[in-house]
Amino acid sequence: MRARRLAFALAAFLLALPAAVPAQELSLSVGAGGLFPSGDSYRQIYGSSFAVAGDVWLKLKGPIGLAAGFGSLADDGLAVPMSGGSTEYPLKFRRRTIPLVLFYQFDIGPVGLRAGAGAGFHSFDETWQTVDLDYSGHETGPRFLLSVSVPVLGRLSLFSSLTYDSIRKHTGYPYSYKVDLGGVQVIGGLAFRIF
Repeated sequence: MRARRLAFALAAFLLALPAAVPAQELSLSVGAGGLFPSGDSYRQIYGSSFAVAGDVWLKLKGPIGLAAGFGSLADDGLAVPMSGGSTEYPLKFRRRTIPLVLFYQFDIGPVGLRAGAGAGFHSFDETWQTVDLDYSGHETGPRFLLSVSVPVLGRLSLFSSLTYDSIRKHTGYPYSYKVDLGGVQVIGGLAFRIF
């Protein structure tokens, strides 16, 4: 519920911003790709995760702009007890992210290259399917972004982004330790310039 309120507030802010600030460009992007996790335990249990994302890009007069959106990733995995044994526990993991990034755009001919930094507001849940154990939480962490868009037809462009999120969270389990739920995410898709 908190993530929905935050997403609504960010969307309202971005939609109202062009009226208050002279904007040069407003575009929407949607795409899919994968997360390549930086944490060993995440990688061993889930491997790489399928991710989808949608973003609103507001470039102000000059090279500076703001981006916000919504991302989601999901994966299934298997946990094996640290003490050994042959028992495996099937797991489901879901993460939703609302990013807010300040970017700088370099135009190289028709190609737009953006580099930026900001924050990711993450909510996640892990469900153990065969035992009564669930874990969920929220975390805010830094986000770094590199994206490129290449026009293909009128206002439509091919779009690709590379982001890095650092999400270190205490597990909350009886033997609590920090788990790295972040990593490098690669997304490819389409962008549409509204104005």
